[in-house]
Amino acid sequence: MATLAAVFISTCAALAVHPGAVVPHLRVPVATRGNLAMMPPRRGRGPPPPEHMINDKITADELRVVMPPEDPSQPDVVVGVMPRSEAIAKAQEEGVDLVCISPGANPPVCKIIDYGRFKFQLDKKKKMMKKATQSQALKEIKLSYTIESHDLNVRIRAAEKFLQQGNKVKAVVQFRGREMQHTAIGAQLLDRLSESLADYGSPDGPPKQSGNRMEMYITPKPKK
Repeated sequence: MATLAAVFISTCAALAVHPGAVVPHLRVPVATRGNLAMMPPRRGRGPPPPEHMINDKITADELRVVMPPEDPSQPDVVVGVMPRSEAIAKAQEEGVDLVCISPGANPPVCKIIDYGRFKFQLDKKKKMMKKATQSQALKEIKLSYTIESHDLNVRIRAAEKFLQQGNKVKAVVQFRGREMQHTAIGAQLLDRLSESLADYGSPDGPPKQSGNRMEMYITPKPKK
């Protein structure tokens, strides 16, 4: 006990604290491994990589180079395969950038184009695709395998309207009880329907049976 008391008194003296005082909370030093402090792990992974490699950021030695056509409706004009330095020099001559548009190709495909314009066109295309996806709805029309010609024409006109609006059409023939033996007639009816709508849309595939229903999906043709 005497030894422990002596150690306590000497420790307090080293800290300039009276043996009877309350010692304030002391900060615990960071644990060390060797001579280096074990720092807490960094959060995050830094800034994301650029969406496209451009100019001197392109690393491949050989590139397939293309340029925008004069007519926007035509495909890109192929300049040829050339070393990276030559491709960058050609882009500089045009006063624009060299943008890697297909890094996974062999050799990678790069386009001579102003990067700002390229980004604008890409963002515009993404917005149009997103808008088209969001605006398209699935419209269902129901038929009976015993449907009369007049009623069938009414359904055809309704489907035409849906397709012209950019909506997808789901045509359904439903069978009840013993009507299941007439599924072949239902498939023929759906084929007849899709043929009547050929100017406005095309079927995703042949009629398919799902339980007591025969179904066909018709996708609108893209607007010109």
